[in-house]
Amino acid sequence: MKKPNSKERHFKKSVLAAAMIIGANIIAFQGFTQAASAAVYNKTNIIPTSYANSTSVSSQTVQNSLPEGYKKANYKVGTINLPYYKNQTPAEKDMTKEAAAELVAQYLWQVYGANLEGQTIEMGYDAPTENTPRPMWIAEVELKGQNYADGYRVDRYGVWIDSVTGELYNIGLNRTLKEKVPVGPDWSLNESEYEAAAKKLAEKYNIVNSTVQSIQFTGQGASFSTNISSTYGDPTISFQVHGENGEVALMTISRYDKVLLGVMYNGQYKYDLLKIEELVQEMEAKAKADEATSADKSKVPTLMGN
Repeated sequence: MKKPNSKERHFKKSVLAAAMIIGANIIAFQGFTQAASAAVYNKTNIIPTSYANSTSVSSQTVQNSLPEGYKKANYKVGTINLPYYKNQTPAEKDMTKEAAAELVAQYLWQVYGANLEGQTIEMGYDAPTENTPRPMWIAEVELKGQNYADGYRVDRYGVWIDSVTGELYNIGLNRTLKEKVPVGPDWSLNESEYEAAAKKLAEKYNIVNSTVQSIQFTGQGASFSTNISSTYGDPTISFQVHGENGEVALMTISRYDKVLLGVMYNGQYKYDLLKIEELVQEMEAKAKADEATSADKSKVPTLMGN
């Protein structure tokens, strides 16, 4: 077997770093606000946002009409009980917490057919940052006393939306399977089978607001409920979905039954891809600098003793 040279090793490290970032974002999304708030504490570069000249808003904006079949449930609107959100104040142009919660309920109905009757939608405001230069309302619905249906129960839903336009950034569910399912990687898995399932779901929910141009496998992972060990849970597989209109989204489905577990839409995912590209460029630049340093050291003469 050919031994990889230095350049090849550095390239593989760059690709691995990019894959790690994608994986980290999947984990953060599936962990909902607990993981998100931990990351938020590390966001120190708060930047202003100009809405008048903003180009970050996609065609997916607040709908003027209700989703077909949707009826507003009798739900409560609360606040996510985390210190970070207590210190965040929406701006004048941001929609109210109540208006954002209603959009969240509509999105959950559209994607999951969720009925929030008697539930509480907990909301948290997230100011714009360098990594995500749009303000967001982050919502979590933790379901109590749910029964198993079709072999699983939903423990919570999570939704992130633009606090000005209502654009959907992230949506997903965290569930507990009735049986114990191993979550380790399945190397015998038929990727094309899951790719076909992902494409069907992407088209059904129009996640890139256009015809699906291509789908790329990004990796396997797992989603865990609070009462399941790290050995068992809901095994996942993720795909990057590209639309003919240039939009890109990250979709995660279950390897157990191909249920849609979450989508990171173009409005959020494009910023993550930019960060991945920046990291890869930084690592490649560092690799070249290291190679140059090594080459210079090799030219230094050494004194040899007799």
